[in-house]
Amino acid sequence: MKKEIIKIDSTKGGNGDIWMRLVSFYAAAKILNNVKFKIKVPKFFEQIAIESFSDRIEIITDDSKTNHFIKYTNLGIKDLFFSILKGERFISPYQKAVINDKKIKQFKDIVNNLIFYFLDLFGLVLVPNSEWIKHYQGFLDIVAIKEVKKISYQKYIDQLDLDTLFFHNKFNYNLPISNELVVPDDLYASVLIFPNGTSRQFIPIWWATKYLPDAYYAFYINDRDSLAFKKEGLKVVYFYKEPGDIIFLSKHARWTISTDSFPSHLLQFSNQKSTILLTEVLKSRIISPSYKGKVVDSVAPCHPCLHKARNISPLCEAGFEECLNWNSSIYSSDVLKSINS
Repeated sequence: MKKEIIKIDSTKGGNGDIWMRLVSFYAAAKILNNVKFKIKVPKFFEQIAIESFSDRIEIITDDSKTNHFIKYTNLGIKDLFFSILKGERFISPYQKAVINDKKIKQFKDIVNNLIFYFLDLFGLVLVPNSEWIKHYQGFLDIVAIKEVKKISYQKYIDQLDLDTLFFHNKFNYNLPISNELVVPDDLYASVLIFPNGTSRQFIPIWWATKYLPDAYYAFYINDRDSLAFKKEGLKVVYFYKEPGDIIFLSKHARWTISTDSFPSHLLQFSNQKSTILLTEVLKSRIISPSYKGKVVDSVAPCHPCLHKARNISPLCEAGFEECLNWNSSIYSSDVLKSINS
């Protein structure tokens, strides 16, 4: 039987968004036997995506092969207008979620929802139904597609469970890593922490020195924040351009902790000896229903909050430089308990 081809440009969005879409399209491809997904990913993802997903979905990084692809976007109507007129189609899973998370709704939010409703009706900008807003984002990101809407959430989870077990085993053997990667000799006896994040989930240096001074702190090689950690006497280890570096380092550590940034999404499918720290996002949206590791949920009264990049906005939505979780003794205690329990 000839399969229906669905072509998706998944290059827009954060790295965590792209990973959640890939694992979700992978599950959907198994359930929908009559559909073939072609997914374009950034070059950064090429090796791990091909190694992990190419038995069910076609991975593409070549720009010349992406005509008539449906594109992920977080842009508003005015920014999409001329592209839509030129015949481009989009998937927009974010706008409803952002409006949902706002503490105070505005009239323009109602108008935007209405416009997106009609664009979705005519197949110009695909938008997921509101019922999925608080569910796992991987599913939210793909369920706007007509063919995927046939899949029940429970059937999706059942397949995700099977795939997660598959990835745990696969990443023990077939894992592309950078040639430059160096694993410290004592990492096997140490806690490894991925402290970064573009928003307020970033672990403050004072918190690191107070609560986990003997841990290793993992940074991308070009991340200058690592220099400040080194200056305070904290141990730093680097990963490089291959996402597999993150998984490889984690599998060599006694325990791994990550903020709710890109490394956390890889850990959810590769290492149960790990803790994910939540700050701004909903647990139900950002944690895979198949993850069996530890989660420390936010205790901040302003949770959930809108993402505001540290390099653009010096204060969070509630007006703080640091997330309130880092100053909570309960939150800090829960982090330490997750390592030792």
